[in-house]
Amino acid sequence: MPTALSTSVGTSAASVLSTNSGVSGASASQFVPLATSVQPQGSSKFAYTAEQTKFADALQIPSELRRTGTSLTLQQHYAHYLAYLKALTTLKKLNKDGTWPEGLRVPSDSDIRLLFIGKSTWHDSWSKTFPHLKDYPEMKNWLADDEDCLDDVDLWDSNLKSYHFPELILWLKQGGSLKKGAKKGAAKEASTSGPSTSKSAAKASTSKKSNSSAKKAPARKASTSKAGNSKSRK
Repeated sequence: MPTALSTSVGTSAASVLSTNSGVSGASASQFVPLATSVQPQGSSKFAYTAEQTKFADALQIPSELRRTGTSLTLQQHYAHYLAYLKALTTLKKLNKDGTWPEGLRVPSDSDIRLLFIGKSTWHDSWSKTFPHLKDYPEMKNWLADDEDCLDDVDLWDSNLKSYHFPELILWLKQGGSLKKGAKKGAAKEASTSGPSTSKSAAKASTSKKSNSSAKKAPARKASTSKAGNSKSRK
């Protein structure tokens, strides 16, 4: 049942539309509620229970890394995953030291995961990617946004605007490449034997080229002189 406010909004919008664009009042009143009902993406929220809040506080999980239900980038997901691993380590230490809060249930691994991400995201995305990166330090550096991480094209063998879990799952499945028909392990071997194209390496390369040019300048000059002498002899 429409409220007085929605009726007022629909009527007002209808009058404006019918005046400016010739749209009938009935059509306009149908259009306005549809437009105002659209919700922005990533607006889903998640709220901790009282027990989960106590878990997070006891494990010293930073507020910005706690589960909120909002959309995350691939790199933000990885930051949450690292925080999850740290929370597991913290729990073991607190239990060993006997300093876990008295009266508070000791959480399971699953309880701790839910402080960072939902069950479906864990099973569909996290469990299929992050635990399998031990042999891919370049990808771990990229996900952590390290200064020495490889460029997107060199790491992914692709030039997409953004990367998400489907791409990371495929990248791992193909041995470290998104290139069509890439052989398993080929990208890893190439990254090990090939030249580095990290941000810091690019700067170093530029510096080396500059120094190399300066050192070779006299040699080129002498070579030119010899060439000139040779011509004069002829």
